[in-house]
Amino acid sequence: MSGSLDLSSARKQLQDTLGDDMTAYLQNLKLWFKQKISKEDFDLEARKLLTESTVHLHNEFLLAIMSRCQSLSTSLVPRESSVSGRVSEQSRIKQKSKLRRKSTSSRSTLQKFVPSNPVNFAPQATYKGGEEINFATRELAVPDISMVQGRMLVCAWETGLEDVSDTAVKLIMQAIENQLKNIISQVLSKRSGYKVREKKFKYAMGTQVLNPYLRHTSQIDDTSTESEATSITANALHIPSRKPPFDIGSAQAAEQLSTAQFPASKGPVTLFELLETLQLHRSSIASHSVYAPAIERVIHKLWHPSREEINQEHIHNQEVTIKQLHSQSVVR
Repeated sequence: MSGSLDLSSARKQLQDTLGDDMTAYLQNLKLWFKQKISKEDFDLEARKLLTESTVHLHNEFLLAIMSRCQSLSTSLVPRESSVSGRVSEQSRIKQKSKLRRKSTSSRSTLQKFVPSNPVNFAPQATYKGGEEINFATRELAVPDISMVQGRMLVCAWETGLEDVSDTAVKLIMQAIENQLKNIISQVLSKRSGYKVREKKFKYAMGTQVLNPYLRHTSQIDDTSTESEATSITANALHIPSRKPPFDIGSAQAAEQLSTAQFPASKGPVTLFELLETLQLHRSSIASHSVYAPAIERVIHKLWHPSREEINQEHIHNQEVTIKQLHSQSVVR
């Protein structure tokens, strides 16, 4: 609660100071989150909206956002077990007893005071600046919960909401994971074979497709595609169904492999396959405002420069290097 109160108070102070310029400030903040502008550009635009006496509100607001997002991400880390807690408590007790013994033995040496500079023994402070800030596009990873919470806060403030609850952030993270899981499943099911259980659930991605031109392909019975809780006997009685023994299951797997087609080995998933899957399964992304930018980004990533453009870029870099060397020689 303290983190949310600090963030709300910092935002209120900044909003009271900016007034109508708060909309422009939030727009620049969103552009920085989307990596469309750098941190230096964002600070420069913020200083234009603020005075020298109120610039500290900008820094306090950013620190409040980062501490709020960091508190939620650290709260999801699993706690230590009770065993490790007991061990750490015992180690602390031992350390305290050792310190007490040392303090009793070192009373005689306390009288010998040697003056020294306390700065030499002070711990070195480490500053976590903008160099350690990582973006999902650079790491090619799913955005973490702190990044999602920061963007949700900006969107909530733009629509007039005061705060975003932690439960909403966790639900959005689960929705993102489910969305990516569905898209990856569609891509993999399109490029390779798979099995269907109960005629609904896809599993065994990468399974080789049976050759339909062989005679006994239609006679192969795959017991793993159905999950019946009971089976009916000859006397019309329901009994619990049992899994086939290991030897029968291995024989069925060998029979399926003998009739399967083995295509050439496939490489990793490409953007061409992703684009084709998204165009084929348009319902995979229900929102059109999300689907259209996703298609545009995929098509943009498929572009690559031609040989002439590469040569022109190389010549341009050489000219820039020559100009820099010439200016340095003139200065000397």
